Amino acid sequence: MGGRGATSRTGSAVVMSEQEYLDKVGVGSVMSDYMVDKVKLRNGTTLNQRKAMEKEAAQARNDYAARRASAKAEYASKVKSGEVRQPTNIESMMKTAQGHQDNAATQAARRALKKRGYDWRTGKKL
Repeated sequence: MGGRGATSRTGSAVVMSEQEYLDKVGVGSVMSDYMVDKVKLRNGTTLNQRKAMEKEAAQARNDYAARRASAKAEYASKVKSGEVRQPTNIESMMKTAQGHQDNAATQAARRALKKRGYDWRTGKKL
């Protein structure tokens, strides 16, 4: 399996989940972070300033949603063309099993792989 955040190549298709692809393109979050730094204002705002900020935020939200939808459609077309392949359940569990040993999901993935006859360190059949 690949290293931290890496995608492994098998043949010509890149193994990548939709969420990994969206993260790579920069639209992985469901919501944009446009308003993160605009929440706190020292002296408050006037009604006109608030309306302008809400209008800008709505525009940014719509732009982000359009970019995200476009990226999802692009991922679907790449999967359909064979350029990208979705990971199998075993590959997904392998990636999860490589996490921190104290994480409950990591422990569960390791147990599930062992039950299915895979070594979580190497990815090979036992």
